Amino acid sequence: MIRLFQLADLHFGTEDPRAMDAARDIIAARAPAALMICGDLTQRGKRSEFEAARAWLDQFDVPQLVVPGNHDTPLLNAVSRVSRPFSRFARYFADRSAPLDIGSWRAAGLNSARGWQARSNWAEGSISTAQLRIALDEIGEQPGILVCHHPLKPPATAPLRTRTARGIKASSMVAPSPVRLVLSGHVHGASADLHRYSHGSYLSLTAGTLSTRLREGQPSFSEIVLSGNDIEVTAHRFDGKRFREHTLGLFEAGPEGMIATGR
Repeated sequence: MIRLFQLADLHFGTEDPRAMDAARDIIAARAPAALMICGDLTQRGKRSEFEAARAWLDQFDVPQLVVPGNHDTPLLNAVSRVSRPFSRFARYFADRSAPLDIGSWRAAGLNSARGWQARSNWAEGSISTAQLRIALDEIGEQPGILVCHHPLKPPATAPLRTRTARGIKASSMVAPSPVRLVLSGHVHGASADLHRYSHGSYLSLTAGTLSTRLREGQPSFSEIVLSGNDIEVTAHRFDGKRFREHTLGLFEAGPEGMIATGR
């Protein structure tokens, strides 16, 4: 059995200290094989926020795969946001951006965030198909986990609708690949969506936020348990005092993709 925790939108600078402390205790007690951190570690991309995010994640002596989000660019420095948007992120987390082998699975990251875009909402995601091909090559033929900040396609139940540029094309590229899980954040809500194509399928999982920037109504993070081909996904939602578990679904990773096996 392999246990993973998926966290996103920590937003240090607007973090919820009670939720962060309670999440830390659960993660430490359950001894996961790895942590998947799906971007927006900071609120404004400030050095002090990156330092706080790094210190919090350093509490866990487990492998970590960390990707940036749109908030991990220097919000108050327009020149840096355009010319070198992820230099601060790289300074603090370049050592946690490499692919991970987790049992028979292999995880790789993809940067879906941009410092600036020629559209009204620059915070939305944008996929480089060239970079996606690199990530798929890094995963190879093993059962794969792709980690990014923005969902490739809008989650059905998310509190925020997303418009990821080239996300539909990226989704169709992922489906026939060995990738079985695509982990993301951005929407501040936990969800599990199967995306099926004639040539394959994959499971898209979004995680909630551990900040005060709530859209779902509660801070949350997700737990993924891999037992052979069986996958169980649980959302941990904070009620103000403690986290309560909510099953998002039971799934099976088969040779031709993912199927749902129960709720």
